[in-house]
This record gives sequence, C-alpha cells and structure tokens, in this order.
Amino acid sequence: MNDGSDGGRQETGVRRAFGQIAEVYEAFFPMLGRYEGRVEAFLTRAVGPGMRVLDMGCGPGLFTRGLPEDVEVVGLDVSPEMVAVARRARPAGRYAQHSYHHPLDPAWGRFEVALAVGCLDFCEDLPGALGHLAQALQPGGRLLFTVLERRPGLEAHTEARVPVPQSEPPVDLCFWSFAECARALEAAGMVPARYTHAPGWVRLGDGRVMHFGWWEVIRQDG
Repeated sequence: MNDGSDGGRQETGVRRAFGQIAEVYEAFFPMLGRYEGRVEAFLTRAVGPGMRVLDMGCGPGLFTRGLPEDVEVVGLDVSPEMVAVARRARPAGRYAQHSYHHPLDPAWGRFEVALAVGCLDFCEDLPGALGHLAQALQPGGRLLFTVLERRPGLEAHTEARVPVPQSEPPVDLCFWSFAECARALEAAGMVPARYTHAPGWVRLGDGRVMHFGWWEVIRQDG
C-alpha cells in the first residue's frame, strides 16, 4: 500500500486511533467483543506443543498471551503502542510493528498456526492480505480470520465501505461478501475447513451488533 494513496491515509488513521486506546483497550474489550469463545476453540484445536503461532493484528495480545510457554508467538500490529502492550503481557513473545498489507519478512520464518481476528475490518485489499498470510504459513498450516461480512438485507452490512464517524484522517470499515472471500482464498492457495456467520463486535454509540464471516482455512501444499 503506497503511503500517498487513500489506503495509506486510511492506515494512518487506523494506526492513530488504536494507538490512542492501546492502554485502555483491554478494559473495553468485554463490552465490545462478541466472539463467543471461537478464537479459544480454534487455538485449542490447532496449536500443539512447540508450534509457531502468528498473531496478525495482535493488538494487546489478548488471544495468544496465555498460550503454553513452549509455543512461539509472533505478534504483529500496525500500532506501535499496541505492540508495546502485547510485549509486556507476554515477554517471551516476539512483537513488531507491521501491516497486513505488506508481506512478512522471510526472517520471521513460517508458522503452523495464524490468527487475523478483528483486524481486517479496515482491509481494502483482502486478496493481497490473505496472500501474505498464506505465504507466512507452512503447507498444511491453519489460519483463523474474520471479516465484516456484506450481506443483502442485514442492517448496516449492505455497503462495501462505511465511513467511521469523526475519524481523522478519514477511516472506512470494509465489508466483504462470502463470494469475494472464497475467491480470495482460492487465489491465495487456501481451502476452507470451517465457516460461520456470527457476531463479532458491538458498535460504540448505538450498541448495534456487527457480524463477521468467521473463516478457518488451511494452506494447501506447495
């Protein structure tokens, strides 16, 4: 993503917004999140002893900080303030500022398991982001990711982009259809293992529950 593009301005806004709330995000999460144990269930199924886990868009590291000590956690986030909070929560982890719009440095190695939960809400290039995540996985590796899902007839989920009120620089929420996600996965060489349409988070201001497409996918061999 070029810094001079609309996408660059969007990412600047996201980085600024989450940097401002990094120290208090964990306190707000219980009233914002409606994940219903799905992330924990995935990690229980997918993570074994000694595995390497990528937490993309890790925020303060809520989902991976409690994994067993022999599991290597690498957490990446666009906000350096969030990275700092995550590092304090799991000092043994490896954390860095990074955007899912860019490939991972090969020096990070490959992973058996990856998360991208609640972080693709601002993603303008889903095929590109999923392609980068696929390249970070070992063949057979598993990824759990979420997108705000565009669905005809579902209130507040019918547009591809929705401006976030009073954001400066301007920031949009990005909504992707089931078909668009399926095509992006095929292009990235990943196949679905589980899918559900379910609550994701509660929108501040009006209390409206926003819904995710929850995708558990596997990177194919090759």
